[in-house]
Order: sequence, then structure tokens, then C-alpha cells
Amino acid sequence: MNWFKLRTLLVLIPLVTISTIICGSASLLLAAFFRGGHVSHRIASLWAWSILKLCRVRVTVRGGQDLQTGHTYVVASNHQSLFDTPILFAYLPVSFRILYKRSLNWVPFLGWHLFMSGHVAVERDNPKRARKSLEHAAQRIRNGTSVVVFPEGTRSYDGTVKDFKKGSFRLAIEAGASIVPVTIVDSHLVMRRGSITVYPRSIQIWIDKPISLTGYTEEQASQLMQEVRGVIMSNLSKGRDLQVQE
Repeated sequence: MNWFKLRTLLVLIPLVTISTIICGSASLLLAAFFRGGHVSHRIASLWAWSILKLCRVRVTVRGGQDLQTGHTYVVASNHQSLFDTPILFAYLPVSFRILYKRSLNWVPFLGWHLFMSGHVAVERDNPKRARKSLEHAAQRIRNGTSVVVFPEGTRSYDGTVKDFKKGSFRLAIEAGASIVPVTIVDSHLVMRRGSITVYPRSIQIWIDKPISLTGYTEEQASQLMQEVRGVIMSNLSKGRDLQVQE
């Protein structure tokens, strides 16, 4: 057993568990009184910051100055690690909610927290219900709720950008919100999929300029999907080049 795995088991897992229990309990309690979700988002940001500090994950933010307070966005990010969610909560400069499977509502504590904190549930198993849930999600976005989506649908094993699914882009077009490509560079090196070992790493997050969807139709979802995927792949390459130079 190497040092990093031993450190993960004996130090990080207990400390992360304590942080999660404290922040999760506070968020769940306060969500009962502040249903908009903004208080829960602040607590989630604090939780995410504590996780990254405990695990010695250093994050450099590139971009983000084009995001404006009061605007609503659909943030499309690549997905490499369980650490992607804390990275986004800690460093994305907008208050946002995540899309999650509606079936998670029945999971004690986790599902209750997602529901009470105003995150957006979507149906995946039944096509008719899935369409209705996406219409509901689009309405939430039109009403001012920014959301984060992972168009790959699952984490990458090796850090490469997998094929995107069109659903997220149809949602963005239907909602009429600008879409923001976000690239997380090599978070899979912190904790690889299928492993529990955490390694200290320096990570970059690239927040690109919002893409206005004015004039886009649902038939152009594939075009938008490829455009966003191209931006993410380009920034991933540039980020890795910078890491080599440093």
C-alpha cells in the first residue's frame, strides 16, 4: 500500500466525511427556511473549498471575466473525476444548480438535500416523462436558474473528452440561455475513476466566453454540441501545454 492510499484512507476520508456531514446538515436545515437555494449554494462552495484544501488540490482559474451577475447560463463542462463538482462549486463565479436523476430524490439525505436546495431533477428512464422534465428544467432556467451539465454523461477514465449527448444542448436552446464551455484540465490525476486514492495536484479550470443562442433552433443542437466540444478540447490541449511549460 503506497503512502497516498494510506493517507486517503486514514486522513482524507475521515476529514472529508466530517466536512460533508457538517456542511450537508447545515445546508439541509437552512434550505427549509431559504428555499431559493442561494444559501445552500454558499454552503456548498464552502464545503467544496474545504475538500480541495484538505486534499491539497490547487486550482488555477483562467477566464470567467465575461460572466455577468444576474445573467442565466447553462454551463457545459467536461467530466474527469469526482473532484469536478467541488472544483465547480468552489471556483465557478455564478450561483448554479445541477441536473440530477429524479430517482435520487428517494435516496436519504443526498436526495433530500438536492431537492431542498433547488437542484433540478430530470427523468431519464421514461421518454415521455423525460421530455416533460426537460421542459420543466428549461422553465427553471428561463426563470433565472443557471445550471451545470456534463454532456459526456459520465466520467472519463483517462482524461480524454468523450462523445457528447445532445440533450444538454437541446435544453439550452429551449431555455434560450447562453451556454458557457468550461474545461477542467486533468482532474482525473487527482482521483481516477474506479480508485479511491487521492493525489495532490495542480488543476486548471478554463471558463470560456458565453455563447449566445439567439436564433438557434432545436435542429441546430448537433452543431452547437460540436462547437462546445471543440472549445473544450482546444482549451484542454492548451492547458496541458501550459502545465508542461511550467
